[in-house]
Amino acid sequence: MQEKVYKYRIKLTKYGELKYISHLDWQNLIIKTLRRCRVKLVLTEGFNKIPKTTFSPALPLFLKSDCELVCFQTHEPVGENFKEVFEKNTNENVKLVECLDFSNEQKKLPALDILIQWAKYEARPVPNKNEGILNFKNLEYNTNKCLSCDEILITRKTKKGLNKVTNYRNSLNSLEFKDGLLTFVLKTGQDEHIPSLRADEFLKAVYGEKWLFDIKRVCFFDKDLKVL
Repeated sequence: MQEKVYKYRIKLTKYGELKYISHLDWQNLIIKTLRRCRVKLVLTEGFNKIPKTTFSPALPLFLKSDCELVCFQTHEPVGENFKEVFEKNTNENVKLVECLDFSNEQKKLPALDILIQWAKYEARPVPNKNEGILNFKNLEYNTNKCLSCDEILITRKTKKGLNKVTNYRNSLNSLEFKDGLLTFVLKTGQDEHIPSLRADEFLKAVYGEKWLFDIKRVCFFDKDLKVL
């Protein structure tokens, strides 16, 4: 008889100094936290067994988040006090926002990199010592210009070292500047027709290098723009 496997998806914050760590370090932090919680993680098969975990798309350095997702499987239920135990055994800047139990789902759950298709961000401009007082009129102008244009051109280097210019206009779903805060939704999942776009690259392309932003990832959406 096959042993029952419990499937969970948790939503975590990533604040403070954690915005300076890499995605790999973030993964290691969460896996170590689960082990400290005495969670009996399901491991992969093969010689080098590792926990069966999947993570939401990598958050660029210097960004914080309200919504980092992690899927994992266990041999036993995590317990009713899992939130308390988890937060006690991890970094103070990690809070467990939500824990969903998919153990009774009959069909196979889609992988996070397929399920997640869009992400919402908030970016608040911060003073630049070289610019002095923030000029929000410039931000408003660039925002309106971006919304009315057909192109957001960004140059990237290919693996062969060549410069490739790509139009990312379809990668922007929405953009708003209100009360000193930019709110926007960008493509972040796998898609043959719409390329994913990083929040920091988007802001640099639209508003230029002179602007500095405090950026936060707020939530993820599926292909139907349903919040995950």
